[in-house]
Amino acid sequence: MAERVTGPYRGYYISAAARLVPAADAPASAAGEGGAASGTYVGSVSLAELGPDDPHRMETLLDLGDEQRFNSEEEALLFVEQAGRDQVDRLLGGDR
Repeated sequence: MAERVTGPYRGYYISAAARLVPAADAPASAAGEGGAASGTYVGSVSLAELGPDDPHRMETLLDLGDEQRFNSEEEALLFVEQAGRDQVDRLLGGDR
């Protein structure tokens, strides 16, 4: 799993995470044996006003589209980070 925190963006820190979901037909031990992991990545995002360790994180479910899955961690991180920025913009009433 990869995670990165950016911000502040309009007063919020954005924590974007991506994790590998193994392919249904992949053996469970393939990644552990040094082989390339097969599957797709899914992303998640959370927002916090006071920093990534703020216990008052805002958590909500957002519709990110039909089964958003990605071929790389970087794709997943970029997508969910942008989704976090878009949500902040909606919360604060539009564009910067």
